[in-house]
Amino acid sequence: MIDMHSHILFGVDDGAKVIGDSLVLIEEEVRKGVSHIILTPHNGKGCVNLHPELVNENFKMLNNQIVEKNIKVNLYLGNEVYLGKNYCETIWQESFYTLADSDYILIEFGIVDTPNIIPEACYEAVIKGYIPILAHVERYEFLYDNKQLISDILSEGAHFQINASSITDKQNKESNKFVHYLLKERLVSFVSSDVHNSGTRGFHLDEAYCIVRRLYGELYANKIFCLNQQNIIMNKYFDSPELVCSTDGVMLKIFSRRSLL
Repeated sequence: MIDMHSHILFGVDDGAKVIGDSLVLIEEEVRKGVSHIILTPHNGKGCVNLHPELVNENFKMLNNQIVEKNIKVNLYLGNEVYLGKNYCETIWQESFYTLADSDYILIEFGIVDTPNIIPEACYEAVIKGYIPILAHVERYEFLYDNKQLISDILSEGAHFQINASSITDKQNKESNKFVHYLLKERLVSFVSSDVHNSGTRGFHLDEAYCIVRRLYGELYANKIFCLNQQNIIMNKYFDSPELVCSTDGVMLKIFSRRSLL
């Protein structure tokens, strides 16, 4: 497996605090079958330290420790880029890392932002030459019953990433239903850990892989846990999924309860 969204790089955001925390998380990922990790500290909202010099320095320190301890993993640098109302400025200023020095960028929005900002921001990113990946898409409740908006985002060339924990956690029933709708319709391009720590925001990638393989087949599981991630590392373009019109009934059935609340 390849983890393309993680907060393992220490001392730069709300993820790992010290280098020891980073090493514990990396060792767990390797033990559970991960061979490549893209470190994606926040860049913008929720970021503790925006200085690229510190990100670079800590990344080098962590890589040195990986070599010294002979941990069999490849590390790459990226960012989780927050895009707000001034998304054009953020995109064109290029004050962030792309994923593994590729054309792919991992983007997030506020959960209460105007929904229309997302396809517009994705369009702007594509115009700039990037391939946008919408992080943890299951967090955006305004997408749950909005097929048109889902289609609009994907039509701009964007990809959807979901967190492994949203597949394994059935406590949030609405989010879990939405995730499985996306998986069933093959609208997910990437599943990642979004791991922050060993406790409240852990790994879960291995558990999620087993669920997806059992419910949706090994070919699709391998694609969204590893093969698509390889495209990022190799900077290889692939088409974003398309929303098939015949899924109207599925959407209405899954979310009909929302209208009754």
